[in-house]
Amino acid sequence: MERTTCAAVQCDVPPMHEDVEERVDFSGDAFYDNYLAPIEARLLRAVWRVVRDPERSRDALQDALALIWQKRARIRAHANPEALIVRICLGVAVDALRKERRRGRHLELRTGVLPEMPSPDDPAEAAQERQLREQVQEAIARLPGKQSVAVLMRVVEEEDYPAIAAALGCSESTARVHVMRGRARLGRVLAHLAPCAGHPGGAA
Repeated sequence: MERTTCAAVQCDVPPMHEDVEERVDFSGDAFYDNYLAPIEARLLRAVWRVVRDPERSRDALQDALALIWQKRARIRAHANPEALIVRICLGVAVDALRKERRRGRHLELRTGVLPEMPSPDDPAEAAQERQLREQVQEAIARLPGKQSVAVLMRVVEEEDYPAIAAALGCSESTARVHVMRGRARLGRVLAHLAPCAGHPGGAA
């Protein structure tokens, strides 16, 4: 099987089209070529940044693409199809994260709330880093659905507010409120983890 390497996540994963062809039949429809192929690397990175596990990332991506396929008519008619597709992928990834949390598994999550930390050589430091990331994961998993997706779109995907609003189906001011409230909640929960970082609840 041909594999593509995403340098940003340092893991090999199958191309999306090949990975989901048993679940979604793209043949005879230009939807994949027009809407998914141009952004497949971005979607893969978005899911990976939430799930942070190769196998579960592929599973989440398959679920997301199956849902995207079901919603393809809506996506075609949407004002910002790419933002809507990203929103669907992030929503499915967060759902997968919550399921893993309920099963008691420990996952890592890069949210942008904490600065990126290199993997320490000292085992004690490594254990502390894992614990910090698990607490970040817990905080994200507890955010309400639209807040978690809005924060991930803004902080991780660096989407602008019009794109977030289009993806969430709300006004730009409401999108800003979702981001502000989500980041403020994360800031309160995670304040003890990043005392030197800027307050995440501020304007972005």
